[in-house]
Amino acid sequence: MTQPVGATAHFQPVVDLRRMRVVGFEALARFDDGVSPLEHLRAAELAGNREQLELQLIEAAVDAASALPRSAFVTLNVSGRTMTDPHLVELLQHGERSWGLELFEGSPPEDCVAVREQVDRIGGFLLIDDAGADFANEARIRELRPDIVKIDRTLFWGSLSEPVRGGARIDSILAATQDVGARSLVEGVEDDEQLAAAHELGVDYAQGYHLGRPSLAADVPRVLADLERRVGVDAAGL
Repeated sequence: MTQPVGATAHFQPVVDLRRMRVVGFEALARFDDGVSPLEHLRAAELAGNREQLELQLIEAAVDAASALPRSAFVTLNVSGRTMTDPHLVELLQHGERSWGLELFEGSPPEDCVAVREQVDRIGGFLLIDDAGADFANEARIRELRPDIVKIDRTLFWGSLSEPVRGGARIDSILAATQDVGARSLVEGVEDDEQLAAAHELGVDYAQGYHLGRPSLAADVPRVLADLERRVGVDAAGL
């Protein structure tokens, strides 16, 4: 399997808000043509080769992540069908690292039956991505019992402008998260005010442009040094 033409892996820091420390990274694909990864994946799905493209992107991310500190976990975005593909196990067997698999929010329920078992087989941990969007709801959280629930950034932003309605939705998701003993992560933290709001929510983790933009693995040290200088986030050892 080879890396898709014109695609590179970028990594965005994940910050533990309780310790204000970088603990991991999310791997994100970037295409040279400027088209979003979601558009590429939709086109691949229409062509009948979405799983192949996802596996190629994951392989590229795994290879690039070898330049990151082993102590940091790395999360990978995966749809339900790809999550249960046997090739995924082969890709993640190599290297001493904790891998997180983020279940794409658009994965329909029928694709999720074997997801928990597969994640356990790989020895990684499961994340539900963009909770509050599409199929990523409270029922999915309770069914799959993930290790981390990522709150959709649009929902987070909406809770700041409409605290009654948006806040109630987030409270419901956080309640389901606590019910299954999972940790919580808020996406889309873009300034000091949003960082303070994430702290007030009491979530475990956060990520967003304010906490580091996605970058090539070679640029991660610079991103972390800037994060420590601007926000005071500890990146010692990374």
